[in-house]
Amino acid sequence: MRNGDDKMEQSKMDSYFFSLVRVTDVIYSEKGNLGDVLHFVVSLAAELTGAKGSTIRVLERGSFNLKVVASYGLSQRYINSGAIDFGKSITEIMQGDVIIINDFENDNRIQNLEAARQEGVSSVIGIPFTVNESTYCILRLYFSGKKIPTHDEMQLLNTLGKLGCLAIERAAINDMGN
Repeated sequence: MRNGDDKMEQSKMDSYFFSLVRVTDVIYSEKGNLGDVLHFVVSLAAELTGAKGSTIRVLERGSFNLKVVASYGLSQRYINSGAIDFGKSITEIMQGDVIIINDFENDNRIQNLEAARQEGVSSVIGIPFTVNESTYCILRLYFSGKKIPTHDEMQLLNTLGKLGCLAIERAAINDMGN
């Protein structure tokens, strides 16, 4: 049965590769709309890891507002609920710490446990990125059960997050040129 496992793993890696190529193509396309690119990133991140949903939030220096710039698979009610402690999240983002919360019921970073229960999420992975010297973002994936990400999944999420940062940076440069 090992040969079947190898074929499944190769198929998954092929999916990752072709997904990343497609995101890169969209970013560099002249018609690439930032909102569409970021939605593509969060939808791929969720679908390829089995997450219930995903978000990209942006933090600008001097601000304590983690603005949602793209989301997939989550209700607007949950996104606006403030379920995860923004103060602690901002510190972790600026320090570059990966956030993995596998037990919403017993983690003090969860501010609104009832909103998480209603949404059906109980764990999260958050990967922070630096867009430029004044802007940070975080790619978050929400799961309905405990999630221990594989090395390959973390590599994929890291690459998707970096491509999201590239898209944000390109959009800012294009706006300055107009």
